[in-house]
Amino acid sequence: MLELNRQRPQRIFHGPIKPDDLGRALIAEFDQGNLTTKQVGRGDHRVVQIASRVIPTSGGRTAITVHLSKVEDGVLVRIGQQAWMGVVASLGITALAALRNPLSLIGRLDDLAQDIASIQLTERVWETLERTADRLGAS
Repeated sequence: MLELNRQRPQRIFHGPIKPDDLGRALIAEFDQGNLTTKQVGRGDHRVVQIASRVIPTSGGRTAITVHLSKVEDGVLVRIGQQAWMGVVASLGITALAALRNPLSLIGRLDDLAQDIASIQLTERVWETLERTADRLGAS
């Protein structure tokens, strides 16, 4: 059996920053629209899950988990693998509908826009974390 050894993307933000600072920033950024967030943990460790609502208004379902841990000189951030199957299924439905009737794309524009936003979720998480760290004087 072939086993892929994929390390989760991680970074350390050095400086006067705490896991709770980054967790609150993620909640403020992503707990709206089609997404919901949950934060668990105390003290030096937090886990923030960002996911599509149970019944999204548009697009496919996705989720990602962000681990925040206090280290000696800052915060270690690890991002888990994003769940893609709901987004892929939604894009597949859009493609099949477009093949059958190109005008059906007009009715699926909201789904398509949400799926594109979901594909960019990991990048948006890093941007939010970097912006917050910068604002708090971390590097």
